[in-house]
Amino acid sequence: MAFKSNVIKVTRWLTDELGLQTMQSAGKDVYIIILSRYLRLFAYGAVALILALYFEAQGFSDERIGLFMTLTLLGDVIISLFLTVVADGLGRRTTLLLGAGMMTVSGTVFATTSNYTALLMAAIIGIISPSGNEIGPFRAVEESTLAHLVPESQRPDVFTWYVVLAVLGTSTGLVVGGQAVDHLQSLDGWTELDAFRAIFWIYAGVGCLKAIMTLFLSRRCERSKMGEIVPDEREPLLNGHNGSENGLQPPLSTPGQPSRWINPISAISKQSRWVLCKLCSLFFLDSLGSGMVPFSLVNFYMERKFELGKGQLGGMMSATWFISTIGNVFASSVAKRLGLIKAMVATHLPSSIFLALLPVPSGLPLTICLLVGRAVLNSMDQAPRSAFLSLVVLPEERTAVMGVVNILKTLSQSGGPWVTGVLAGHNHFWVAFVAAGSLKAAYDLLLLVFFAGKVHERNEATDDGGGDSDGPVVDVDVVSDVESDRSDPEARQEDGAKSGDAANSLAVSGFSAQRETSALSNFLAQFFLESEQQSTTGQTGSLLHHCSPSVLWVSRISLLLYACIMAPAFLTRRARILFLDAHDSFSNNIVAQVEQSVDAEVVKISIDDALFWTSKKDPSKIKPMHSINFADFLKSFDAVIAGPGPGSATHENDVGLMNELWNIEDASMIPVLGICLGFQSMCLAFGASIAKLTEPRHGLVAEILHKGGSIFSDVDQLLATQYHSLQVDIGHRIQMERSVKNPAELWNPTGMCPQLEPLAWDFDNRHNGAVLMAVKHTQKPFWGVQFHPESICTNSEGTRLIQNWWESAQAWNRKRAFSHIPRNIPLAASQSGPMTIDGFRSCLQLHRSNPQIDNGPPKAHPKLDSRTCLVPEDLAPLIAHGDGGTLPDLPPDIVHCATTGSGRLTVADVCELFDIPQNEAIVLESGLQSDLLPMKVGTGRYSIVGLIIPGETLRLHYYAAPHIMELRTGKDEMYLQFSVTDPWEYIKATIQHMKPSQIPTGPTFAPFWGGLMGYASYEAGLQTFGIETPVGAPFPDICFAYITRSIVFDHQLKKIYAQSIRGPNDQPWVEDALEKIYAAVGRKSQFSTPNPTPMPKLNPFEEDAVLTQYLMSTKEVVINREAYSERVAQCQHIIAEGDSYELCHTSAALEVQAHMPSISKSARNELSWKLYKRLTQRNPAPFSAYLRIHNVHVLSSSPERYISWDRTQSAQCRPIKGTVRKGPGVTRADALAILSSSKERAENLMIVDLVRHQLHGVYGSGNVHVRQLMEVEEYETLWQLVSVIDAIPPGVPKARTPDQWEEPADYISARKKKSDDEPEEMLGFNAFVQSLPPGSMTGAPKKRSCEILLPMEKQRRGIYSGVLGYFDVGGAGDFSVVIRTAVKTDQLDRWRIGAGGAITSQSVASAEYDEMRGKFASTASLFSLRPHHLAQVTTPSTAAKAHQRALEMMVGEALPDPEELLRLLGVAEEGVERRVWEDGG
Repeated sequence: MAFKSNVIKVTRWLTDELGLQTMQSAGKDVYIIILSRYLRLFAYGAVALILALYFEAQGFSDERIGLFMTLTLLGDVIISLFLTVVADGLGRRTTLLLGAGMMTVSGTVFATTSNYTALLMAAIIGIISPSGNEIGPFRAVEESTLAHLVPESQRPDVFTWYVVLAVLGTSTGLVVGGQAVDHLQSLDGWTELDAFRAIFWIYAGVGCLKAIMTLFLSRRCERSKMGEIVPDEREPLLNGHNGSENGLQPPLSTPGQPSRWINPISAISKQSRWVLCKLCSLFFLDSLGSGMVPFSLVNFYMERKFELGKGQLGGMMSATWFISTIGNVFASSVAKRLGLIKAMVATHLPSSIFLALLPVPSGLPLTICLLVGRAVLNSMDQAPRSAFLSLVVLPEERTAVMGVVNILKTLSQSGGPWVTGVLAGHNHFWVAFVAAGSLKAAYDLLLLVFFAGKVHERNEATDDGGGDSDGPVVDVDVVSDVESDRSDPEARQEDGAKSGDAANSLAVSGFSAQRETSALSNFLAQFFLESEQQSTTGQTGSLLHHCSPSVLWVSRISLLLYACIMAPAFLTRRARILFLDAHDSFSNNIVAQVEQSVDAEVVKISIDDALFWTSKKDPSKIKPMHSINFADFLKSFDAVIAGPGPGSATHENDVGLMNELWNIEDASMIPVLGICLGFQSMCLAFGASIAKLTEPRHGLVAEILHKGGSIFSDVDQLLATQYHSLQVDIGHRIQMERSVKNPAELWNPTGMCPQLEPLAWDFDNRHNGAVLMAVKHTQKPFWGVQFHPESICTNSEGTRLIQNWWESAQAWNRKRAFSHIPRNIPLAASQSGPMTIDGFRSCLQLHRSNPQIDNGPPKAHPKLDSRTCLVPEDLAPLIAHGDGGTLPDLPPDIVHCATTGSGRLTVADVCELFDIPQNEAIVLESGLQSDLLPMKVGTGRYSIVGLIIPGETLRLHYYAAPHIMELRTGKDEMYLQFSVTDPWEYIKATIQHMKPSQIPTGPTFAPFWGGLMGYASYEAGLQTFGIETPVGAPFPDICFAYITRSIVFDHQLKKIYAQSIRGPNDQPWVEDALEKIYAAVGRKSQFSTPNPTPMPKLNPFEEDAVLTQYLMSTKEVVINREAYSERVAQCQHIIAEGDSYELCHTSAALEVQAHMPSISKSARNELSWKLYKRLTQRNPAPFSAYLRIHNVHVLSSSPERYISWDRTQSAQCRPIKGTVRKGPGVTRADALAILSSSKERAENLMIVDLVRHQLHGVYGSGNVHVRQLMEVEEYETLWQLVSVIDAIPPGVPKARTPDQWEEPADYISARKKKSDDEPEEMLGFNAFVQSLPPGSMTGAPKKRSCEILLPMEKQRRGIYSGVLGYFDVGGAGDFSVVIRTAVKTDQLDRWRIGAGGAITSQSVASAEYDEMRGKFASTASLFSLRPHHLAQVTTPSTAAKAHQRALEMMVGEALPDPEELLRLLGVAEEGVERRVWEDGG
């Protein structure tokens, strides 16, 4: 397994390093563009091999050959200049189509004529590559399109494969061209000229094929024309203004404006032209050198010098191209480590040297070595260069800039072939190689000098439009040298950087070595600025007012030296985004979406983090000793996302730190994206008001109307999920009058909010009218959206919107980086005071000690009560090894296991075989079909019987209100009692300690070998996020038994496992148990085969008399319709206020009261067992359970899985929302219609997004998948809407399709630790704890919903709404949600049957009551003597008569008619008077 794990790790590393993961999700358009380039370069390579030879075969001189190639390149300049500049206006696809047509025309002319002038015109007007490299408009348009289609973080990988496939295309063309020419010449009647012309026909055919492929490109390749991008989003790397009053630039010329056609350079902003000028001056040298030795002339030189055959020459040159692919594949990896500029120089400079040395060797072998060395390195700079160019200019300038660059390069190359031809004609061919290598080496050195990340000065316009100012400018390479991202769930658990552990995530600039250099660089930048200010104006800043002039000059020199040395560290700082969490239940989904969409680290803190903000609700809340300014803290981030949450933006406690974002001074400002509540907070801060929607929108999907500009650029049809009951009112005419004069008016700011520009509207609901969906600030880098782009039901355009925002944010940051304002300066205690070393250290220490935020990972060592000295690590040895006296020594080191076929044996048969009915036990049973197979794929495969050994089995109890934990003996006597802060740390430590050292030999499909089985109450779950509950629980809130012997059914394979973990000497029990089971299977097999027809009606005289008497004594206690309807209305009012999206209200006071006859304890246990069997017969479910432990009796027929995880830590949740009860006249079609309604789907969607949030918080981004979304599943009494969400750790092979079982093929397999020093991963356990209580029983946002429901319901839910299942010693676990369940204690014969439903804004009170009663009845029916098929009757009088007659028949001497007796009992039960529970009654 270690070898397999290493192979997987190596494979994952390679796929990431080689960019294969990026390419897997690149999309159809990217694939077509890259394949098209492969075919094009294939044709170029084939032609380049023969082009010079083709002219020589026709008798042209060397001078005319060189002149031809020069004029060809000049013609390409003219055509490329025209097509690339107009490409965005004409259409990128149209431009590519025209280029393919020109390529076809050129190939046809070369194949049909020998006239020099005709050939020259075809080469000038058409497209022929004399070098085998790129020529024509293709590359500029394709690179611009790829940069447009691919996020910035993925561009190096995509451009790498763009180059790799080009190299492969050229090399393939060389092989095919050379071999084809030799083969055709060998044919009878074929001359060398005929063979050459056949190659040109192939060239023309490739042009036709490219044209066809271009037709399959989607319109997403085009630059968006739906709206103009506003000036602050159009800023390139350099800053500048036109001096307008408001400090904003006018829009740049659009593709349709005449200025662009007259002056193509006008398409490029002034700020980008300076950078472009510098780059072009360098590319001129490189391209001139390349032009002197194009590939065709290299072939010509090799053929002339060594007299090589065409096939030999083609094969040799092709081999060099193939070898060069090795270097190109790793170009992206090199760029990630060195940075784009350094990667370009490090690979290209040695190649230039090899080129200059090429003529030196006199023999072929050494010449080939130089060719190979050059080929390996020569094109490795292409992918970094393309990625670099795509970063340094704005998106709308890319095509024009890349076109200008390629044109300049082509122009530079044009004179080279003529010079080389002249030299070759005078027998000085070798001089061309020396000169070309020298020019290219000079390019490399100058590139390093100009763009190696050095800090230098430049005059740029200020932000306010006034005057010029000198200031430091960081080189453009800062935006490209970024590190790759990894989603590591272990790191997420350990340091909490992304899961909410503010103790690490709040580190200023991270305070790792990387972050410290970044913070220090900012400090030095401020120091340098102030020193310059003092030298020019005589004024001193806060840092320098105590420094002498000599110290200042020494400091300046030191700073410059430090900047030169440390620049690489500064430039490799990875982007960071701060996420402000408003205690929402979808926050982790947004974090995951951002991490998967952009290359940035996301750090999450809460809006009321104690480090920055004290709640107005709780003024006594103590702040840290060293408080820092939030604006200073933001300087370590590149952008902020203000997330969604419950409440209203008008309530300060609901938005907390969000309000600080909108008031930050310009010098400290950074880009912000507000989502939902964050959006409303932003709009409120800039003049808008907040109003209620007529009809709230929670979990509903709407089509969003947008204008296509700004963050909606290139966004197609957007279907977005909404979670809001409040809306933003900006005083727009469409909101007040529900009309506009013309559509363009929709996008105009209003007088009420002149700084907010509308970007999107929702017109989906006529009652709500026009609802504002998105805005941007006209002067500040603030954007906001009302909808949720991260929801599972928001289409892929939501991700594109996030990417657009990040590009806009980076554009703004680049503008700021090149302005005079030094934003990233070190944190200080205040803005006015100087930063001292002590203050700097204070900030460092302060951030390291920041407390953990809500819902973060459990603390490693919880604080203990003063009354206890027991830590979690001390509890596990007590349970496993005992104390040498009272507690037994049962070490789980060895798993004893034996298996046999199950035949027709049922779980009930085995339970009765092992005396389960009379004793304590825990049974987890899967409901089966009539053929004893599981109900559905993915549910109910296993049944587990946990044997509680009388007098031996230990138990763990926890009582939530007093925070008391107990270890109890096998006699259920308290052994140890201690106070705890977090009981789950003790349970986790116990499971970790019990890991067996010797597992069963061979594969076993049993998910449970032994461990802890039991339940956790709803109230225990509330404590996981700090909600305390009232005292008075009649039973433990957490109760687990240490199960050492178990029987496991695998219903899919029809096997039974007998297992023990009671130490090394319990194999005999396993063998005896197996023999007992085997004999029972044999006895059962003597009966007839299973019959799919229904069971015959029961004869009451064949039932147990005690059970019959017990059932007849029962009566139901239910809440009445009016009282429940009042609760529904109360919930809907809260939802309308914005405090919740969905409230899962329940009534735990529903009861079935009974009279217990005077019988023994074992007989009472047996009675509970018989009731459980009735429940599973009447309402079979995939997650049924019988639990008899301590004083608790639990009879459950739950259809819902809470969470399960296997030993690889792959987890699955199956939330259920949406229920239709079966009844007369209710068909499956009716159920589908009801469950397809927006209300039912909204309920389910909200819980699915909630579960995704919980799993993302543990497993990390990219590891959570929705396998099944809102599908209808049928059960015995109900239809339900079910979704399935999987969480799979990286590197774990797992089935992801609905038709496969979720368990791995070998359940023994476990995920390996990274090292022996690290603790065992428990991702499944962590997800279990952090997801409590089940989201389907709370609503969303989870914490706020629970806080609302607790006082409303007025009593404890208890085990109902909790979870029930097991923790396996092997690392697995499986729990169901405790619903459709009857619970009682030994003290009272009152079976509590909780029921309820999810209340949303669309709920109808009467329907909610009916749904609640249906759920209650599905469980309460077990107490009914009436079979399902009997019709319900009647009036009280007939019921009383029927009851009297039934009693007479039962006590009479004559044998009664069973059918008549059943009918009478049914009538009597229907007419029994029911007590009604009401509020206060």
